[in-house]
Order: sequence, then C-alpha cells, then structure tokens
Amino acid sequence: EDLRVDGRGCEDYRSAEVETDVVSNTSGSARVKLGHTDILVGIKAEMGTPKLEKPDEGYLEFFVDWLVC
Repeated sequence: EDLRVDGRGCEDYRSAEVETDVVSNTSGSARVKLGHTDILVGIKAEMGTPKLEKPDEGYLEFFVDWLVC
C-alpha cells in the first residue's frame, strides 16, 4: 500500500501554519506548525565593532537552544 505510518498517502501533505513576529524581544521570529510539530524560532541581531586584529573583516556568532517536548 502507498500509505505512510500516520495514514496519509505518499502524495498527501501535513497541514501547515506559519506566523511571523511572535516573540517581542527579537529582531525577527516565526512559529511554524506542521501536523503535530510546533517550531518556534527567534533571531537577535546587532552591529558590533570588528576585532582589533582584523579591522576590515566582520564576523558572525550564533547560538542554538532547543527544547524537545
């Protein structure tokens, strides 16, 4: 049979919802609901001063936190 474990056909998609600007203290955020999966993403960005040893180059730092429920 051409069925997935959850009963959907191989060509059937899960329902999806997308909301933006859902977290107030971020530069940008989004919430995506895909079936029973709920994903929340927040991004903070700020301009900084280049490092003294590389004054003509920028750099990017990022951190990832996640919680599985």
